[in-house]
Amino acid sequence: MSDDSFGNDLAPRLQDHGIELERSVLPGLKAQIHVLKSTYDALVGLLKRKGLLADDPYQFSEKISEIRPVPNEPFLESQKQSVVSIRMHNFESQLTFLSDYYQFSLDYLTLSRLKAITQLLRYVKWESLSENAAEQNTKLVAELVGRIRKGEDSISSGLLNDMLNQLNTHTAKVLESLKRVMFYKREEYKLSLRNSFWSGMNLAQEEVSGNPDNVQRKIKKEFAAAIKGQPYIPELIKELLDEDFAQNAAFLREELLTKLTVTKAIQEKPKASFDPKQELMEAVRSLATANIPLDTALRKLQDNAALLDVTQDSLGERFQKWVKKLMGIQNKPRVFLIDLFDPSTGATKRDPLEFDPFVEENRNRVRLLAVLSNRNGPSFQALLQRAEDGILAWFERQFIDLAKTVERVNGLDVFFKTEVPKERRTQVKGTKAEVAQIRTIIGNANKQRHEAVGRREEQEQLKRLGIKS
Repeated sequence: MSDDSFGNDLAPRLQDHGIELERSVLPGLKAQIHVLKSTYDALVGLLKRKGLLADDPYQFSEKISEIRPVPNEPFLESQKQSVVSIRMHNFESQLTFLSDYYQFSLDYLTLSRLKAITQLLRYVKWESLSENAAEQNTKLVAELVGRIRKGEDSISSGLLNDMLNQLNTHTAKVLESLKRVMFYKREEYKLSLRNSFWSGMNLAQEEVSGNPDNVQRKIKKEFAAAIKGQPYIPELIKELLDEDFAQNAAFLREELLTKLTVTKAIQEKPKASFDPKQELMEAVRSLATANIPLDTALRKLQDNAALLDVTQDSLGERFQKWVKKLMGIQNKPRVFLIDLFDPSTGATKRDPLEFDPFVEENRNRVRLLAVLSNRNGPSFQALLQRAEDGILAWFERQFIDLAKTVERVNGLDVFFKTEVPKERRTQVKGTKAEVAQIRTIIGNANKQRHEAVGRREEQEQLKRLGIKS
């Protein structure tokens, strides 16, 4: 393939490839990281409830501007508990930054940033979690996980195994998407060199093959003069030289163009048999995944309520509450006035909300949804034994209750951000991300419910007409 032909084909194919990544890969990448973050939050929450992980004192003061790999250096045995806590929360903070604030665009995702994200996500090798792992961070997390697995709490053990499987799956998906973006950015880097100084160097095949070290020095000098703000990457320079001067250069060029070609072949999916109960249960399982963001939101709201108590109560009042707690006397219930949207009138109304019963009720809901998210668990199997109408009634009741809950979580989020004194508002933990995720989950689950019911009604109608579906 001639240089002119290759150059004329390369640029437009790379451009089309980039457009396809922006359309189909980058939106999914952000969503995958959000799910990964929620699953990891659930794991951290479980480890804390079991007393295996302490709060990280640096988590909320840490300001993240760029992604950095989690440290993996050795440490003293006496430091193990604090090290594992700091590292797990470091990973949690950076996942939150990626999920909520990071810019996923081809312009922003440079090669160095892609490398940093990839290194971060390999903090723990979820696919080979073992207490005998050679990699330090994997071994640390495996030891914590092993203590739950060896315990007598079978429910926590089942949830834990499900979380670990999800972490492995979601991490693999994110890494695969990053790999595709990395391929594009590497080729973009090489094309930028071709378009700047490459052709003007007039390299000859004899020079490249006869004195490669001298050629590399020559290229590096031209690179420094022509390219600003980009790192010099010897590996990609070598690829450029191979594509132009290697004995199999024509094959390498053709292979590259093939990889960059955007194909839009539509494959017809095979028709699957329809089982209305199974489809309803899939809607139930989708709804049950709301347990993870709901649990995170409740923990944040409790922290915010404690922050409000500290700012409102005097030292004497806090002491009286402490004494009452020791004596088993119930303190005065906390009632917060929150703004709720009324769909019947289209207006916002202010309602009193008893905070502690609300939290306790939804803690129970989190536990119920958590056990139902495990397809092989006894609760899921027990619900599966019900008639279709029973499953549907259960779904609709939980759907309505969860929809009401998420509106109250949103109202409490606004309340705390308004009522906590200005000097402490930076300490308020927002729940917008969790609210958005729960709304997405219940919307998708409700769509699955409607589709299952619609197909069931269609089957019944065909059956009444004597037509086989």
